[in-house]
Amino acid sequence: MKRTLLITLIIILVTIFISLPVMAEKKITVQSPPIPAAIPLLWMEEEGLLPASVEFSVRLSSDHQRGISLLAKNDIDLLVTGANVGAKIYNKGIGAKLLNVNTWGIDYLLTYGFKAEKWSDLRGKSLGVLLQGGPLDFLARYLMQQNGVNPEEVKLVYRPLPGVAKYFLTGNLDAIILPEPLVTVNLSNSEKIHLSMDIQQEWKKIHGDARIPFVGLFVSSKFAKNNPEFTSIVNGFYQQGIAWANENPDKAAQLAAKHFGMPAGVIEKSLKRVNLNIYSQTETRRLVDLYFSKILKIYPEMIGGKMPDEAFYY
Repeated sequence: MKRTLLITLIIILVTIFISLPVMAEKKITVQSPPIPAAIPLLWMEEEGLLPASVEFSVRLSSDHQRGISLLAKNDIDLLVTGANVGAKIYNKGIGAKLLNVNTWGIDYLLTYGFKAEKWSDLRGKSLGVLLQGGPLDFLARYLMQQNGVNPEEVKLVYRPLPGVAKYFLTGNLDAIILPEPLVTVNLSNSEKIHLSMDIQQEWKKIHGDARIPFVGLFVSSKFAKNNPEFTSIVNGFYQQGIAWANENPDKAAQLAAKHFGMPAGVIEKSLKRVNLNIYSQTETRRLVDLYFSKILKIYPEMIGGKMPDEAFYY
Protein backbone atom coordinates (compact mmCIF):
# COMPACT_ATOMS: atom_id res chain seq x y z
CA MET A 1 0.00 0.00 0.00
CA LYS A 2 2.79 2.42 0.99
CA ARG A 3 4.75 1.53 -2.14
CA THR A 4 1.71 2.22 -4.31
CA LEU A 5 1.18 5.62 -2.66
CA LEU A 6 4.87 6.50 -3.12
CA ILE A 7 4.77 5.58 -6.81
CA THR A 8 1.58 7.58 -7.23
CA LEU A 9 3.15 10.61 -5.52
CA ILE A 10 6.25 10.40 -7.72
CA ILE A 11 4.10 10.23 -10.84
CA ILE A 12 2.12 13.29 -9.70
CA LEU A 13 5.30 15.29 -8.97
CA VAL A 14 6.88 14.34 -12.30
CA THR A 15 3.69 15.33 -14.09
CA ILE A 16 3.63 18.71 -12.36
CA PHE A 17 7.35 19.28 -13.13
CA ILE A 18 6.87 18.44 -16.80
CA SER A 19 3.85 20.70 -17.06
CA LEU A 20 5.73 23.72 -15.64
CA PRO A 21 6.78 26.25 -18.29
CA VAL A 22 10.50 26.19 -19.00
CA MET A 23 12.14 29.53 -18.14
CA ALA A 24 13.43 30.96 -21.38
CA GLU A 25 17.01 32.16 -21.29
CA LYS A 26 17.38 35.89 -21.88
CA LYS A 27 20.30 36.94 -24.06
CA ILE A 28 21.59 40.49 -23.66
CA THR A 29 24.26 41.71 -26.07
CA VAL A 30 26.18 44.98 -25.79
CA GLN A 31 28.80 46.42 -28.14
CA SER A 32 31.53 48.81 -27.07
CA PRO A 33 34.79 50.09 -28.49
CA PRO A 34 37.88 49.10 -26.45
CA ILE A 35 37.80 52.19 -24.23
CA PRO A 36 37.55 52.71 -20.44
CA ALA A 37 33.74 52.72 -20.64
CA ALA A 38 33.91 49.05 -21.61
CA ILE A 39 35.63 48.01 -18.38
CA PRO A 40 32.45 47.87 -16.24
CA LEU A 41 30.81 45.71 -18.94
CA LEU A 42 33.77 43.32 -19.04
CA TRP A 43 33.66 43.16 -15.24
CA MET A 44 29.95 42.30 -15.33
CA GLU A 45 30.58 39.60 -17.91
CA GLU A 46 33.54 38.07 -16.09
CA GLU A 47 31.88 38.13 -12.66
CA GLY A 48 28.64 36.63 -13.99
CA LEU A 49 26.59 39.06 -11.90
CA LEU A 50 23.34 38.90 -13.84
CA PRO A 51 20.72 36.22 -13.04
CA ALA A 52 21.59 32.69 -14.15
CA SER A 53 18.83 32.84 -16.75
CA VAL A 54 20.59 35.74 -18.49
CA GLU A 55 23.36 35.27 -21.06
CA PHE A 56 25.30 38.54 -21.02
CA SER A 57 27.65 39.05 -23.94
CA VAL A 58 30.09 41.94 -24.57
CA ARG A 59 31.36 42.57 -28.09
CA LEU A 60 34.38 44.84 -28.44
CA SER A 61 34.55 46.71 -31.73
CA SER A 62 35.66 50.16 -32.85
CA ASP A 63 33.20 50.03 -35.75
CA HIS A 64 30.59 52.53 -34.52
CA GLN A 65 28.64 52.43 -37.79
CA ARG A 66 28.17 48.69 -37.53
CA GLY A 67 27.16 49.08 -33.91
CA ILE A 68 24.53 51.63 -34.90
CA SER A 69 23.27 49.33 -37.65
CA LEU A 70 23.03 46.39 -35.26
CA LEU A 71 21.17 48.48 -32.67
CA ALA A 72 18.76 49.75 -35.34
CA LYS A 73 17.98 46.14 -36.33
CA ASN A 74 17.77 45.07 -32.67
CA ASP A 75 20.62 42.63 -33.24
CA ILE A 76 22.27 44.09 -30.15
CA ASP A 77 20.52 45.51 -27.11
CA LEU A 78 22.95 48.11 -25.82
CA LEU A 79 25.70 50.22 -27.38
CA VAL A 80 28.54 52.28 -25.92
CA THR A 81 29.21 55.27 -28.17
CA GLY A 82 29.66 59.03 -28.14
CA ALA A 83 26.89 61.00 -26.43
CA ASN A 84 26.52 63.07 -29.60
CA VAL A 85 26.37 59.94 -31.77
CA GLY A 86 23.48 58.62 -29.70
CA ALA A 87 21.66 61.95 -30.03
CA LYS A 88 22.24 61.96 -33.79
CA ILE A 89 20.86 58.47 -34.40
CA TYR A 90 17.92 59.22 -32.09
CA ASN A 91 17.11 62.38 -34.06
CA LYS A 92 17.38 60.34 -37.26
CA GLY A 93 14.64 58.01 -36.05
CA ILE A 94 16.64 55.07 -34.68
CA GLY A 95 15.18 53.80 -31.42
CA ALA A 96 17.89 54.51 -28.86
CA LYS A 97 17.73 55.85 -25.32
CA LEU A 98 20.52 57.32 -23.22
CA LEU A 99 20.84 55.01 -20.24
CA ASN A 100 23.77 56.89 -18.72
CA VAL A 101 26.74 59.11 -19.49
CA ASN A 102 29.84 57.48 -18.06
CA THR A 103 32.95 59.18 -19.47
CA TRP A 104 33.48 62.89 -18.72
CA GLY A 105 37.19 63.42 -19.12
CA ILE A 106 39.45 61.61 -21.57
CA ASP A 107 41.00 64.05 -24.11
CA TYR A 108 44.30 65.95 -24.09
CA LEU A 109 46.37 68.16 -26.39
CA LEU A 110 49.82 66.74 -27.12
CA THR A 111 52.56 68.70 -28.86
CA TYR A 112 55.73 67.54 -30.59
CA GLY A 113 59.02 69.27 -29.81
CA PHE A 114 57.48 72.17 -27.91
CA LYS A 115 54.91 72.84 -25.21
CA ALA A 116 51.84 74.94 -25.94
CA GLU A 117 50.96 77.13 -22.98
CA LYS A 118 47.97 78.71 -24.70
CA TRP A 119 45.89 78.20 -27.84
CA SER A 120 47.60 81.06 -29.66
CA ASP A 121 50.80 78.96 -29.56
CA LEU A 122 49.19 76.78 -32.24
CA ARG A 123 48.95 79.60 -34.80
CA GLY A 124 50.71 78.54 -38.01
CA LYS A 125 51.15 74.97 -36.75
CA SER A 126 49.52 71.67 -37.75
CA LEU A 127 46.96 70.04 -35.46
CA GLY A 128 45.90 66.43 -35.97
CA VAL A 129 42.22 65.65 -35.45
CA LEU A 130 40.63 62.21 -35.69
CA LEU A 131 37.47 63.02 -37.62
CA GLN A 132 36.23 66.14 -39.39
CA GLY A 133 32.93 67.16 -37.86
CA GLY A 134 33.51 64.90 -34.86
CA PRO A 135 33.73 65.71 -31.12
CA LEU A 136 37.47 66.46 -31.13
CA ASP A 137 37.13 68.67 -34.19
CA PHE A 138 34.30 70.53 -32.49
CA LEU A 139 36.28 70.96 -29.26
CA ALA A 140 39.39 72.14 -31.11
CA ARG A 141 37.44 74.76 -33.04
CA TYR A 142 35.28 75.81 -30.09
CA LEU A 143 38.20 76.19 -27.66
CA MET A 144 40.30 78.07 -30.21
CA GLN A 145 37.46 80.49 -30.91
CA GLN A 146 36.82 81.00 -27.20
CA ASN A 147 40.50 81.85 -26.77
CA GLY A 148 40.68 84.36 -29.61
CA VAL A 149 42.21 82.06 -32.22
CA ASN A 150 40.64 81.70 -35.65
CA PRO A 151 40.68 77.98 -36.58
CA GLU A 152 41.79 79.08 -40.05
CA GLU A 153 45.08 80.17 -38.46
CA VAL A 154 45.82 76.54 -37.59
CA LYS A 155 46.38 73.79 -40.14
CA LEU A 156 43.84 71.13 -39.17
CA VAL A 157 44.84 67.69 -40.44
CA TYR A 158 42.10 65.05 -40.44
CA ARG A 159 43.11 61.40 -40.32
CA PRO A 160 41.52 58.32 -38.73
CA LEU A 161 43.05 56.16 -36.03
CA PRO A 162 45.59 54.69 -35.79
CA GLY A 163 47.11 56.63 -38.72
CA VAL A 164 46.86 60.11 -37.19
CA ALA A 165 48.59 59.00 -33.96
CA LYS A 166 51.44 57.35 -35.90
CA TYR A 167 51.75 60.43 -38.11
CA PHE A 168 52.13 62.61 -35.02
CA LEU A 169 54.55 60.20 -33.35
CA THR A 170 56.94 60.45 -36.31
CA GLY A 171 57.04 64.24 -36.05
CA ASN A 172 54.81 65.00 -39.04
CA LEU A 173 52.36 66.99 -36.92
CA ASP A 174 53.03 69.77 -34.45
CA ALA A 175 50.11 68.89 -32.21
CA ILE A 176 47.26 66.44 -31.82
CA ILE A 177 44.19 65.95 -29.63
CA LEU A 178 43.87 62.35 -28.47
CA PRO A 179 41.81 60.37 -25.96
CA GLU A 180 43.25 58.09 -23.31
CA PRO A 181 44.81 55.52 -23.36
CA LEU A 182 46.42 56.79 -26.59
CA VAL A 183 47.73 59.83 -24.71
CA THR A 184 49.73 57.61 -22.35
CA VAL A 185 50.92 55.39 -25.23
CA ASN A 186 52.26 58.39 -27.17
CA LEU A 187 53.89 60.01 -24.14
CA SER A 188 55.71 56.77 -23.37
CA ASN A 189 57.00 56.43 -26.93
CA SER A 190 58.92 59.70 -27.31
CA GLU A 191 60.54 62.28 -25.05
CA LYS A 192 59.78 64.91 -27.69
CA ILE A 193 56.04 64.63 -26.97
CA HIS A 194 54.57 66.96 -24.34
CA LEU A 195 51.20 66.92 -22.63
CA SER A 196 50.31 70.57 -23.22
CA MET A 197 46.65 70.93 -22.30
CA ASP A 198 43.91 69.10 -20.46
CA ILE A 199 40.88 69.63 -22.72
CA GLN A 200 38.53 69.25 -19.77
CA GLN A 201 40.27 72.02 -17.85
CA GLU A 202 40.11 74.25 -20.93
CA TRP A 203 36.34 73.63 -20.98
CA LYS A 204 36.18 74.46 -17.27
CA LYS A 205 37.85 77.84 -17.83
CA ILE A 206 34.83 78.77 -19.94
CA HIS A 207 31.96 76.98 -18.21
CA GLY A 208 33.16 76.50 -14.63
CA ASP A 209 32.86 72.71 -14.83
CA ALA A 210 35.43 70.30 -16.28
CA ARG A 211 32.91 67.55 -17.04
CA ILE A 212 32.20 67.03 -20.74
CA PRO A 213 29.67 64.28 -21.58
CA PHE A 214 31.76 62.29 -24.03
CA VAL A 215 30.56 58.68 -23.88
CA GLY A 216 27.21 57.13 -23.05
CA LEU A 217 25.61 53.72 -22.67
CA PHE A 218 22.58 53.50 -24.96
CA VAL A 219 19.79 50.96 -24.92
CA SER A 220 17.53 49.92 -27.77
CA SER A 221 14.11 51.50 -27.31
CA LYS A 222 12.48 48.16 -28.09
CA PHE A 223 14.58 46.32 -25.53
CA ALA A 224 13.95 49.00 -22.89
CA LYS A 225 10.20 48.84 -23.49
CA ASN A 226 9.98 45.05 -23.45
CA ASN A 227 12.54 44.48 -20.68
CA PRO A 228 12.43 47.36 -18.19
CA GLU A 229 13.60 45.10 -15.35
CA PHE A 230 16.64 43.84 -17.24
CA THR A 231 17.44 47.38 -18.41
CA SER A 232 17.50 48.58 -14.80
CA ILE A 233 19.54 45.57 -13.69
CA VAL A 234 22.20 46.17 -16.35
CA ASN A 235 22.36 49.88 -15.55
CA GLY A 236 22.66 49.16 -11.83
CA PHE A 237 25.48 46.66 -12.26
CA TYR A 238 27.20 48.99 -14.73
CA GLN A 239 27.30 51.68 -12.04
CA GLN A 240 28.75 49.13 -9.62
CA GLY A 241 31.34 48.27 -12.26
CA ILE A 242 32.42 51.90 -12.50
CA ALA A 243 32.81 52.07 -8.72
CA TRP A 244 34.85 48.84 -8.83
CA ALA A 245 37.12 50.21 -11.59
CA ASN A 246 37.72 53.46 -9.70
CA GLU A 247 38.47 51.63 -6.47
CA ASN A 248 40.64 48.96 -8.13
CA PRO A 249 42.50 50.62 -11.02
CA ASP A 250 45.16 47.88 -11.03
CA LYS A 251 42.59 45.10 -11.41
CA ALA A 252 40.58 47.15 -13.89
CA ALA A 253 43.72 47.64 -15.98
CA GLN A 254 44.52 43.93 -15.87
CA LEU A 255 40.99 43.10 -17.01
CA ALA A 256 41.14 45.64 -19.84
CA ALA A 257 44.59 44.43 -20.91
CA LYS A 258 43.16 40.97 -21.59
CA HIS A 259 40.74 42.47 -24.14
CA PHE A 260 42.32 45.72 -25.41
CA GLY A 261 45.67 44.35 -26.55
CA MET A 262 47.55 46.91 -24.42
CA PRO A 263 49.90 46.46 -21.43
CA ALA A 264 48.12 46.68 -18.08
CA GLY A 265 50.66 49.26 -16.87
CA VAL A 266 49.80 51.64 -19.70
CA ILE A 267 46.07 51.26 -19.08
CA GLU A 268 46.40 51.78 -15.33
CA LYS A 269 48.43 54.93 -15.86
CA SER A 270 45.93 56.24 -18.40
CA LEU A 271 43.00 55.68 -16.05
CA LYS A 272 44.40 58.43 -13.80
CA ARG A 273 43.51 60.91 -16.55
CA VAL A 274 40.02 59.52 -17.21
CA ASN A 275 36.88 60.69 -15.42
CA LEU A 276 34.78 57.52 -15.42
CA ASN A 277 31.69 58.28 -13.34
CA ILE A 278 27.91 58.41 -13.37
CA TYR A 279 26.23 61.47 -11.90
CA SER A 280 22.65 62.28 -11.01
CA GLN A 281 20.08 62.56 -13.79
CA THR A 282 19.71 66.28 -13.07
CA GLU A 283 23.45 66.94 -13.33
CA THR A 284 23.77 64.75 -16.40
CA ARG A 285 20.91 66.45 -18.21
CA ARG A 286 22.29 69.92 -17.43
CA LEU A 287 25.78 69.05 -18.68
CA VAL A 288 24.48 67.25 -21.77
CA ASP A 289 22.25 70.20 -22.66
CA LEU A 290 25.20 72.60 -22.32
CA TYR A 291 27.45 70.44 -24.50
CA PHE A 292 24.80 69.90 -27.18
CA SER A 293 23.85 73.60 -27.25
CA LYS A 294 27.46 74.53 -28.10
CA ILE A 295 27.69 71.78 -30.73
CA LEU A 296 24.56 73.15 -32.42
CA LYS A 297 26.33 76.44 -33.13
CA ILE A 298 29.33 74.87 -34.89
CA TYR A 299 28.42 71.37 -36.09
CA PRO A 300 24.64 70.89 -35.71
CA GLU A 301 24.72 67.65 -37.72
CA MET A 302 26.83 66.10 -34.92
CA ILE A 303 23.60 65.67 -32.95
CA GLY A 304 21.18 65.36 -35.86
CA GLY A 305 20.46 69.07 -36.28
CA LYS A 306 18.44 69.65 -33.11
CA MET A 307 18.33 69.06 -29.38
CA PRO A 308 16.89 65.60 -28.57
CA ASP A 309 13.54 65.63 -26.78
CA GLU A 310 12.57 64.05 -23.47
CA ALA A 311 12.11 60.56 -24.96
CA PHE A 312 15.86 60.44 -25.65
CA TYR A 313 16.54 60.05 -21.92
CA TYR A 314 15.76 56.73 -20.25
